[in-house]
This record gives sequence, structure tokens and C-alpha cells, in this order.
Amino acid sequence: MGKVISVVLPKGGVGKTTSAISLAINFAERNFNTLIIHLDPTASCSMTLGFNEENVIGDIFDVFSYSKNIQSVIHPTEIDKLSCIPQMKLNSIEEGRQARLVSNNYLLKNVIDSIKADFDFIILDCPPYLFGTSFLALIASDSVLVPIKTDEYSLDAVRTLGKRIEYIKMMYNKNLYVEGIFLTSYERNIKAAFRIKTELYKQYPNLMLNVTIPKDVNMMNVSFRKKPLSIVYPKSRASIAYRELAEEIINKYSFIF
Repeated sequence: MGKVISVVLPKGGVGKTTSAISLAINFAERNFNTLIIHLDPTASCSMTLGFNEENVIGDIFDVFSYSKNIQSVIHPTEIDKLSCIPQMKLNSIEEGRQARLVSNNYLLKNVIDSIKADFDFIILDCPPYLFGTSFLALIASDSVLVPIKTDEYSLDAVRTLGKRIEYIKMMYNKNLYVEGIFLTSYERNIKAAFRIKTELYKQYPNLMLNVTIPKDVNMMNVSFRKKPLSIVYPKSRASIAYRELAEEIINKYSFIF
């Protein structure tokens, strides 16, 4: 039975999509059947994995509207063992359609439950807010991974997410838990970054993961090339750190596989 993990924080620019893709690739490279579901309407995850409007035959919202079945929108990627349910960039009309479709709180959970046995890991790449598809993702997930940059706004976002998780646990998904919090684009020589890191470890001592993702100029390069960091720059500092992060997460589940 697959492990469903949401990568979520109600703030943009913290590395959610890069983290979701990098972890999914690393899980697949370790021979775990992995599915990444793109829930962010910016389409950056889908384009990074090589999808566009010409080669995408459907997305998760086609399943929600019953125009396609879930199996038909699972697309193979160029990476063995990694599949993707992509999403293309939406216009305002399509975003309104989305909002109507996600009114059923268990819609995503029911869809994922129908394919959970086919995968070892299902990664949900969430948008930078906690309503709509992010809300559904938390209901559908086993756990939550929280990428955070070392700034005050991200720290506030973690607190906001914590309150939402407690609400979800109370009302919809009592078994939901935080997989861990990890730092992204970390600069250890910056005093402000170190101060935020210290504060995080003080407030969430049992939730902080051991691996930190360092700041890496290659991340900006791959954003222009629309290619996964782990594929284009496999020996970069960030790619190596994501491999270590994937290993840390896998080791938590060694008793399952």
C-alpha cells in the first residue's frame, strides 16, 4: 500500500515543486514505484517533467468531473518507475471550474485510494495556499513534508500550516502527521538564516529532518531549462542533499517495504 505524502507550505518560493520532483525521482531511482500528482495550477511541475498541452491527455480534474478515469491520466515519464498526473496552466474560467469541483472534501482521497496499492510512494505537489486542492491533499495524505526557507514569513507559514493540520486531523483525517520539516536554499554563513534555523529547532525539535538543502545556483539554471535538477545537475550540492533526504525518508519506512 502506497505512502501518500503532501509537499506543502502556504507560501510561494520555498522549493515545494523542486522538492517534490527531486524526491519523487530519487524514490524511483531506488526502485520504488512512484507517482507524483501535480495540484499547482502554475504547471511548473508538469513542464519540468516534460509535459505540455500536446502530450497531456488529461489531468486530475478530468477525473474529478468523471470525464476520464484515473488510470487514463497517469502518464509515464522518461524516468523508470516514475509516473505523473500532470496539470497544465489554467485560465480564470478553468480555475473557477476547479473551485466548483473540489467542493467534495473526500474527492481526492477517494481517487487516490483507488490506485494506492499500485505505488510505493504518491507525492502531492501542492499550491502555496491551504484551501482548494491543498485542503483535499491534506485529507488524502498519510503525512506532510514541509520545505521552508529561513525567513520570518516562512516561519509564520509553518505556524499557519500547523493549525490547519490540527483542524484536518480533528475533522477529516485523524491519522495525518508531519513527516518532517526541512530547510531549502540554506546559507549557513548568513546570520539571519542561522537564527531562523535555531528558532525552528527550538519550536519543532521532533519534526526537523536531519538533511538541509543548501542554496545552489544550479536551481536557477534548471528553472530556465525546465528540467529536473536531479537529472541535469546530479552532482550539484542540492542534488546530493535531495538524495540524502530521500534516503532519510525511505529509512523511516524500511519496516514497510
